[in-house]
Amino acid sequence: MHVLVLTPGFPQNEKDTSCNPAMQDYFKALLNEHPNIRLSIVSIHYPFKNTTHIWKGLKVYNCGGKGRKYPIKIFYLLRAISYSLKINKELSVNLIHSFWLAETALIGNILGKLFKIKNICTLMGQDAKKGNIYFKILNLKNIIKVTLSEYQSKYLIDSTGHNPNYIIPWGIDNIKLVENKRPIDVIGVGSFLSNKNYELFINIISKLKKEFPLINCLLIGDGKQKSKLLELIKMEKLSNNITLTGQLSREKVLSKMMESKILLHTSNYESFGLVILEGLVSGCYIVSKGVGMVTKNKKVVIFKNIYEACLSIKEIITTKHKFLPENPYPIKNTVASYIQLYKKYAV
Repeated sequence: MHVLVLTPGFPQNEKDTSCNPAMQDYFKALLNEHPNIRLSIVSIHYPFKNTTHIWKGLKVYNCGGKGRKYPIKIFYLLRAISYSLKINKELSVNLIHSFWLAETALIGNILGKLFKIKNICTLMGQDAKKGNIYFKILNLKNIIKVTLSEYQSKYLIDSTGHNPNYIIPWGIDNIKLVENKRPIDVIGVGSFLSNKNYELFINIISKLKKEFPLINCLLIGDGKQKSKLLELIKMEKLSNNITLTGQLSREKVLSKMMESKILLHTSNYESFGLVILEGLVSGCYIVSKGVGMVTKNKKVVIFKNIYEACLSIKEIITTKHKFLPENPYPIKNTVASYIQLYKKYAV
């Protein structure tokens, strides 16, 4: 079976662990469990150069789009189609798997008609929300739509009136837990964008500082709101309580999670929320808004306001806990679900 993968971005080398870690986990597990499947990857925007490279034995065709907008973007979409035609000529493609319901799904539909094969599209993020221009461009009936959670599915239905064909949660590998004293009370991980709502993170810590003046917190990430967040931290006199690390490799992120008691997740929307799963396998307790895959249990608290968040964090950091790992979504289950789809729809 030969599957053509269409994605906006893909790691430029095997050390590039911060690029689409969910996809990296998936393809590594897929290759490990099903080595006979042939995968060809076309990446539209990242890496930024028009080159090819090898990742874990897979050939990756990079279009070098660099996130350019229309009409210039059309040139890079045509390049992606050209690469795909070349790939199919070398070995017939049996199925297309596009990631994000965006230009990748559009190319997947075009190629699906040319090759007379199916296009499976996994919605990965905010592409399920209203305002996605591709809802008007694409015939969604021709796409096998896969969402990551019930939460994301509701957005897709509300935006388009279309149900997903399948819901397949992202999985993660178990990691070797390093025992330590967990000196970090609260950690946050993600891009510094408005949707991630890190102003709320800072406001929660500001409230907690009144009772816990030495509370120790870490924010890992980078983005457009960095200067704004730094200004808020300074204004709330939290410079000794909240450290911004910048963007770290995934290995370092997991290492810092294993030093933390609580992952505080303030995002307003998540299609799934892999960071929450990473926190769980790292032994953290989770205090989160009710987004993505979040389900309340003994290690996960869902909050609706600052008061509830502060109360939950206070209980966790003042009570003796065992920071044991949990993995409700093993990566092997994700692979098994997609293999079923591949076998069902491949021609």
